Amino acid sequence: MFPLSLAVLLCVRCNTLLVYFQQEEYDNQRFFSAWRNVRLYDIVASVSTVLILLAGWLLDASWLAAIVLSVLYAVIAWREQQYKFKKPLVNTQRVRRIRAVSLGLLVFLAFIAGFLPLLAILALQLVPLSLVFANRLLQPAQNRLNESFIQEARLRLKENNAVAIGVTGSFGKTTVKHMLAEMLNLGGPVFYSRGSVNTVLGLTRHIRQRLQPAHQYFVAEMGAYQIGSIKRLCKFVMPEYGIVTAIGEAHAERFGSIENTAKAKSELADWVCQNGSRLITTEAVMTHPPFARLRERFPEKFVVVGYSASSDVQISDSELSGGLWQIVLRFNDGSRFDYSLPLLGDHNILNSALAVALVANVEPGLMSRLPPKMAELEQVAHRLELKQNAGEPVILDDAYNSNEKGFANAVNVLRTIADERGGRAVLITPGIAELGDDHDDIHQRLGVLSGKLCDVVVVVNPERIPGFVAEVESSAATLLTAPSLELARERLHDLKLGSTDAVLYENDLPDLLEEKRFL
Repeated sequence: MFPLSLAVLLCVRCNTLLVYFQQEEYDNQRFFSAWRNVRLYDIVASVSTVLILLAGWLLDASWLAAIVLSVLYAVIAWREQQYKFKKPLVNTQRVRRIRAVSLGLLVFLAFIAGFLPLLAILALQLVPLSLVFANRLLQPAQNRLNESFIQEARLRLKENNAVAIGVTGSFGKTTVKHMLAEMLNLGGPVFYSRGSVNTVLGLTRHIRQRLQPAHQYFVAEMGAYQIGSIKRLCKFVMPEYGIVTAIGEAHAERFGSIENTAKAKSELADWVCQNGSRLITTEAVMTHPPFARLRERFPEKFVVVGYSASSDVQISDSELSGGLWQIVLRFNDGSRFDYSLPLLGDHNILNSALAVALVANVEPGLMSRLPPKMAELEQVAHRLELKQNAGEPVILDDAYNSNEKGFANAVNVLRTIADERGGRAVLITPGIAELGDDHDDIHQRLGVLSGKLCDVVVVVNPERIPGFVAEVESSAATLLTAPSLELARERLHDLKLGSTDAVLYENDLPDLLEEKRFL
């Protein structure tokens, strides 16, 4: 009974840690960092095992200790199975293979623990190591499998011969991708990755599952996790056109400096300049040396969008009227393009202008048909997405935002909507992740702004952002805190929100950053 109960707990624990391992993309080093930072090591079962075995030895009742431990392990396993993850484990073939190897080792230890009960502690502590061991053991075969999938996807892309477009940037790339896909759909079927899929393997999966011969355009979002990531994506996608939306502080921890971020993002520009037709970007992006140097070498490849008269595509007018942005673009050939935009946030003015500029270069014949489409662009899920039900507060879902400018813009939109309705502005946020050395300064600035514009601020996991909390606390806004988003939602019940109020969910951290749990 004792080894069986231990084996069940080890199986449950293996699945729990696999959630985090998968969220860290099976990267052994990052998983160990998460194991340490989120406190994923076993405490309860291990300490209890020592105490109960010691009591059993002192009382000469080892049989009773084994029964108590069996019941305890079953209770812990049941409790752990009740955990709710924002991003639950996806039971892929890779997960099943890692689990099988890991559990083979752990169940063997559980069996031996039936003769040497103290080995139960070793087995409990070895669960994360067993996952890493299994991953390393299976890695060569996994690499070969991944490469076969990538080659299959590359062949399908080559046979399809769709116009390939790469989109990258510190922020805004997913929104621009979705805008662009809707706009190009006027000219023919568009293939693009859903959500925020932006890696070679992620795109490979979508290509193998969804790419059809009829697709005429392929819009690929490109994420940079290190220098060389986008270069690898370019070799895979082979984009003829590219868009770089912004260079900012988002993911500063990955690159260490804004200079390295610019270098990473410029890999798309370099590819398009060397092998493609046009690179669409902003005036702000062009202030970074890698882009400026490329433009000196390939001036004809760049189309710069901005607010100044020197831009190739100038945003000459933008006014919010009746819930729609009325925008005027002026091209360097003297032509003018007017359109309405139904998306919230002034950052979408520039996002939409980038997409329009790309269409003008890829399919200029679509420009006359574009204005009606622009007025009907759909909100992108979780990116300042407005949701409203009769009798309930307006919800602004900006869960996928991860930069200071977007955060500030969303809070301003929240205040505007609350004022229009005559209600309260309620902000729920855990702050921003991966800001590196700027973490405290940025959160202090955002705390000042949030305290000034919001009536109520609910901070999720306040230990992460003490500067933000302090600034809100010193303001006129009401400050509430909660250890998790789930509990933060429960705090809203006490506010008795009504139909005149507005609630902004600004960013949503993954399980890895929100939780601090001992197992």
